[in-house]
Amino acid sequence: MDLSEKPGMNGVLTIELLDTSGALVEQRRVNNLITTAGKQLLANLLLGKVNALPTRWAIAVGTGVEAANIADTALKTRVDEAVDPSPKVEVITRDGASVVRATVSATLPVPALAANDKPQALSEAGIQITQGNGTAPILFNRVQFAQVNRGANMVMKMTWEITF
Repeated sequence: MDLSEKPGMNGVLTIELLDTSGALVEQRRVNNLITTAGKQLLANLLLGKVNALPTRWAIAVGTGVEAANIADTALKTRVDEAVDPSPKVEVITRDGASVVRATVSATLPVPALAANDKPQALSEAGIQITQGNGTAPILFNRVQFAQVNRGANMVMKMTWEITF
């Protein structure tokens, strides 16, 4: 009987650009990096060493082009965010093994751009977790990706799946 575990955690961000009628214009999937702050938050939650449980889950986006680094504590150039009011956790079976999957999903509405403004050239994203009122958000993970142009007629849906 094999009692060994294959520890690990990984995340994948799915980005969907939709036009205002809801039609899919572009879809991308990119792997991401769990930050040291994100791993520390999980360890502290596991051991009950937190002052407050997470109360707010948001996906932030920005225009930074620097590669993701485990030491990142914020996006390089944050421009917008959307909150997921009900992130979910589920146990799924994958390749005959049970896997826990946490999903954070948020939709950025059409940006407030003037008719002659250039689209937002987004190139980074991350999950920001807030624990209680008045606390700074923790950047759980971060990804830098090839530029996505979010125009005045585009809705951006992002779904982050983190599997354990």
